[in-house]
Amino acid sequence: MPAVHDLLTTVSGITGKVPYMNARPASGDNNSPSKSSPITSRTWIRVGLAMFAVGFGTNLFAPMLEVYRDQDGISEASVTAMFGIYAAGLVPALLIFGPVSDHYGRRAVVRPALILVAVASGILAAGSQAPEWVLYVGRWIMGFGVGMAMSSGSAWIKQLSVDRPTAGPRRATIVLSAGFGGGPLIAGQFAEFLPGPQITPYLLHIALVIVTIPLVWGVPETQFPAEGRVKRPPLVPRIALTGRFFWAVAAWAPWVFGTATVAFTSIPGFVTDNVEYPVAYLGLISGVGMFSGVFIQPVAAKLATYGWLPLSVVGLGAASVGLVLGAVAIEVDSALLVIPAAIILGCSYGIMMVSGLREVEIIAEPHELGALIGVFYTLTYTGFAVPFVLAVLGPFVGDLFGIGPVRGFIACLAFGVVVCLVSTVPVARAASRAVPHPRREV
Repeated sequence: MPAVHDLLTTVSGITGKVPYMNARPASGDNNSPSKSSPITSRTWIRVGLAMFAVGFGTNLFAPMLEVYRDQDGISEASVTAMFGIYAAGLVPALLIFGPVSDHYGRRAVVRPALILVAVASGILAAGSQAPEWVLYVGRWIMGFGVGMAMSSGSAWIKQLSVDRPTAGPRRATIVLSAGFGGGPLIAGQFAEFLPGPQITPYLLHIALVIVTIPLVWGVPETQFPAEGRVKRPPLVPRIALTGRFFWAVAAWAPWVFGTATVAFTSIPGFVTDNVEYPVAYLGLISGVGMFSGVFIQPVAAKLATYGWLPLSVVGLGAASVGLVLGAVAIEVDSALLVIPAAIILGCSYGIMMVSGLREVEIIAEPHELGALIGVFYTLTYTGFAVPFVLAVLGPFVGDLFGIGPVRGFIACLAFGVVVCLVSTVPVARAASRAVPHPRREV
């Protein structure tokens, strides 16, 4: 959508700064620029490192699924439920703390969020010597802490990107995705080859958070409370209830993490019997998938600039190809074939994440950006429930049609391909009718 890109570039070029950094600090505000270090072209990196640490803790749980299955004897349905319950903590936090950060500032949310994700990793580490429900609690708290950080941190990075305002959404996605990929990749190797596989990866995450807290603590505030009495904003902005937001973002948003989590949580589990180091392998698949999502994002940004096809449609097409390849890998029992499937599904994740954040940036009013980012992330994270649904639905479909649980799972993937392909039609139509947001006063 070149018109959209041109609009944002024009607005940012005229002012030389991000349009919604114009909020004035309240009188006596301790977060005013005069009492903080100045914003430079590199200030956003400090928040980016904190967001990397948050993302690191999010997905390091992926290779741990094999540890819990193999060493602790926890069932497939239970471990995927543990993986998915993270979203149950994340969703309310996204909806609540996006508006909170818009009203009270980004630092007021990101700082405690970092502490909370470290506490969550501590609980998960202790869960190896505790009842199974402790792992559920730890994952829920992790989701809540990540939800606090994501919408506010992404908006903060956007507002700190004074050198390249239009690069803000991509920067936020890249640092989060790097954490999403680095967490399972490194955790898988730690759990496979170092002592204490149920504990060591979590201790690594705690150490990483401790290092980043001092870096982000003094970053200047960019979202100041308005002077005088301000009406409390709604958890869900009104624009999120419109048809434009539904077709431009909401209709396909669950596929963002739906395809990604299937790539590194569900599909590899069918081919690990012949893999010598299954935990390290799962970590590798997770890392490869998520880093593919990182590396594709500059390409996605260029595609959006050229506007030859909506990014959301490109992402849905990639998801279809990746799901087909994953189904073939399961059918022929090929651990190697899972790798290109994870790469393609990771690319789908990265493309659709960039597309969604760009659309949200265009649609949102300045005072509701954090809230609308929270709504978008909430929709994407419903995809974390997909592995659990497949773990239950695959055997059911297999029994229903007498084809066995493995081919029942493959049938579910095939249905997902059909849904992706059918979805491209209304999504493409909505994108073709999209009109740039009216020029705002700056």
